[in-house]
Formats: sequence, C-alpha cells, structure tokens
Amino acid sequence: MASIKTNIGREKLAKAHSGTKALPEITHIAFGKGGTFLTEERHAPKELTGAETTLFDEVIRKEPVKSFPDSYTARYTATIDADVDKLVGVDLNEACLIDTEGDMVAIKTFTNKGLEEKTVITFDYDAKF
Repeated sequence: MASIKTNIGREKLAKAHSGTKALPEITHIAFGKGGTFLTEERHAPKELTGAETTLFDEVIRKEPVKSFPDSYTARYTATIDADVDKLVGVDLNEACLIDTEGDMVAIKTFTNKGLEEKTVITFDYDAKF
C-alpha cells in the first residue's frame, strides 16, 4: 500500500500554517480502480509521487462521515454497497480525499478489494497529523 499527501495538499497546509490562506474542508472520498499494476505474480499497488492530481481511474465519490479517533487523526469514513452503487464486479484499489475547492489533497493505493453482489465495505481514511 502507498499513501501520500499530494503536492497540492502539502502547499495548502503550508499556506494555512503561515496564516496566508485558510485550509479548505475535506468534502469527499473518491474511489477508483486504477491503483494497481500487473506484475508477474499479482496486481501490486502503484507507487505514488505526490504529483498526482486525480485518481488513475475514478469510479465513485462519497461524502464521508467525519470523526476523530485521537487528537492527531481526522477519520473520513465511507461505505460502498456494490449493488446500490452499481459496482458489482469492480476491483477498488485506490482512494483519495477531495476538498471544497475540488482538489485531491491525499491519495492511497492498495491491493484489489473485489466487489461482488451483496458486498458492503466500509472504508476509513485516516489523515494523521
């Protein structure tokens, strides 16, 4: 699994810390199916550079439930229902956080999470500070 703040996200944090611009709120978690590449043995998560501005192949956006499991972590939770979201047969393997300005501020890739009929998956995306 690879996880990184994007360059855009890092720039926004720097400006917020310096007091020159407010930090936009996270409004969505997006999920995609383009976060792996095929090796000789398996699908492996793609490495990330921080220069990414979109998911490799976005399939759905969800408004997250927000919580704070500890003082240094903002948790964004979204539930995918394969049937309701029309994602039966899709392998999810990437996710990102999107702010009110529409910018992707963090991205992660992971191994395939296959969605079959009657599959419901809850994803927690933790932003640690």
